[in-house]
Amino acid sequence: MQTIRVQTSQNIEVEYQLAGIGDRLVAYLVDLAIYFAYSFIAGIIISSVPGRLPGWIVFLVYLPVLFYSLVCEIFFNGQTVGKKVMAIQVISLDGGQASFGQYLTRWLFSIVDIVMGWGVVAVVMISLSEKNQRLGDKVAGTTVVRTRPKTRLHDTIFVDTADIYQPLYPGVVTLTERDISLVQEVLNRNRKMPNYGLIIKTADKIKNVLGLQSNHEPEDFLRTVLKDYNHITARM
Repeated sequence: MQTIRVQTSQNIEVEYQLAGIGDRLVAYLVDLAIYFAYSFIAGIIISSVPGRLPGWIVFLVYLPVLFYSLVCEIFFNGQTVGKKVMAIQVISLDGGQASFGQYLTRWLFSIVDIVMGWGVVAVVMISLSEKNQRLGDKVAGTTVVRTRPKTRLHDTIFVDTADIYQPLYPGVVTLTERDISLVQEVLNRNRKMPNYGLIIKTADKIKNVLGLQSNHEPEDFLRTVLKDYNHITARM
């Protein structure tokens, strides 16, 4: 499975699994089924109305079909119904939610990618692209990924803190990122497979390095070290 690494607004590198052609094709077919269902029902309603409806009314009735994918992606965080079913979504290459302009750009280029080329252009572009991007994605600066990042924020050294947070151990800034990464790794392992002995050893090592005495439980101490480090370094 191909992946992409993106930087979040907190400068944390997160790895996502790219959505493959199969995922995107099935998602499109689900959306296509919705197009046909809506058009079929709309056609029945229009034909049941006595007399001939003005062209502009017929156009308005079918307008949702035209803007379906654009509206869905804007209001549902980069997902249409089909993408929701397949657990994939459009994201910006900077790791954040795509902007209105990006959604609009990829929607406009879908005329070339999907409509005019019967989807062939999109399939070829996705197959040849390093980031699984169709033409619209390349121009808009977006791609389509699985909704759950391969790397989750709690697996990184990032710990969010409030502005009013008061660090207990200011000396943590002398620790290296490798030290902090080790603390996070130990905590992650302990969460998946409890190993209190390793927690104690790691806490003792950090205390020795910082020259600290703490009455906190070892695990609480390590979590406080992470909070303090993130709070202080984020404001340096």
